[in-house]
Amino acid sequence: MRCDRVWFGKEAEIGANRDGALKNNLLYVEVEERIEDRLVRGHYKAGERIPPEAEFARDLGVSRATVRAGMGRLVERGVLERRQGSGTFLVRPPGGARLRNGLERLETYTVQAERLDLSLDSRNLRIESAGAGAEEAEALDVFPGSRVVKVSRVLLVEGESAAWMVDIVPEDVVGETTVREHFRPEAMVLDMLVSVGVPVGFSKLLIDAEMIEPDGEVGKSLGLYAPSAALSLIETMHLSDGRPAQWSRNVFLPGHLDLHVIRELFEVRKLS
Repeated sequence: MRCDRVWFGKEAEIGANRDGALKNNLLYVEVEERIEDRLVRGHYKAGERIPPEAEFARDLGVSRATVRAGMGRLVERGVLERRQGSGTFLVRPPGGARLRNGLERLETYTVQAERLDLSLDSRNLRIESAGAGAEEAEALDVFPGSRVVKVSRVLLVEGESAAWMVDIVPEDVVGETTVREHFRPEAMVLDMLVSVGVPVGFSKLLIDAEMIEPDGEVGKSLGLYAPSAALSLIETMHLSDGRPAQWSRNVFLPGHLDLHVIRELFEVRKLS
């Protein structure tokens, strides 16, 4: 499992990014990710020269300086190598077919999978009306036992078990019938909420590492035969007016999710 610059056990607040365009203040980070996406999809082999900066700049609609900065990050990571007079070459492809989530923006795994040309599906999908448990009720600001819609499943990435997921939505946000009609096994509950007009504004995410035992609910669902480390993401989606709209717990097995955080300089202590 590779987790780059992750806030373990801390909360990150994520704002919605609806258009997917390269509009982040740190454009070179977006460029780095888009180039890496192409490398992950196997467009180039180790030792091959990749297209010049001008071609990437034209394709991505950014300046050559921005492309140069994005490529520079890949060079620093040992993925690319610049050879004076010859161009830029792929040293090693980025590891594996996996989802990659930047915590600075709210984006579903469906969008990430499409970008990486990965197929998603579900196994053991259950949609049911239930009473909110204590943890879910606290997160959703409802009374314990309040009616909620529960969506649970095993997420498959390229046909392999990648994560155990459970999503809880209050029935006054969206009802069970609507979920059954609009939810798709290859998509996320957030995709469904936005599709039916729920005004999601931002989310709060708690990240932690945990050990999954094979005889527990999650271990059995994922088909584990031995204990395994996993990455746990507990997230609460909020409406644009701030009210909680969805609570979820996702447990990813090693090698199926990369997380990173981009932090801009805010304040430092000046040394005399």
